[in-house]
Amino acid sequence: MSTHRYHRRDLNADLLRASLGVAACVTPMFFIEPGATATYVLAVPAAFFGLFGLRTRLHTRTIVTLDDDTIEMTGWTSARITWNDLDALKLSYFSTRRDREAGWMQLTLRAGGQKIALHSTLEGFEDICRHAFRVTQTRDIELSDATARNLAVIGLGVGDAIQHNETPAALSGWGNPADWRR
Repeated sequence: MSTHRYHRRDLNADLLRASLGVAACVTPMFFIEPGATATYVLAVPAAFFGLFGLRTRLHTRTIVTLDDDTIEMTGWTSARITWNDLDALKLSYFSTRRDREAGWMQLTLRAGGQKIALHSTLEGFEDICRHAFRVTQTRDIELSDATARNLAVIGLGVGDAIQHNETPAALSGWGNPADWRR
């Protein structure tokens, strides 16, 4: 059995980003006339930054426990999936840059009505992906093309023809973004 938590450093960085975002949106509101259109324009992103900060704060309490029979997430939401009941696995890549070189991954596991979504900032994320991938192979669960490509990026799946030093952008069929400008 192994226990995993989100990296404190990543959570603190996200909390700082959320705080700066809220401050950048709320501070100008003190200098404009109440009811002005700018107030509403600034309130929407401030709310999004606030929700992001709240979600990040709740992640500080999240604990993921993995063993041979189950995966369980406790914290702000709780879910438990028995590996024998696993219906679907999805590994998504979200880029933060135009060249798709930087970003994060999210592993989503489903079994019946239960769903567990884990971000790549979770310590041991690749170990959890590896275990979940083995379960999909033994249970013959079909994976989407995007999931298969993303698993290949972290060294899982039918990666014989794929070099592991390729980026998710290159593996996704989009090719090298530098070639797009030619």
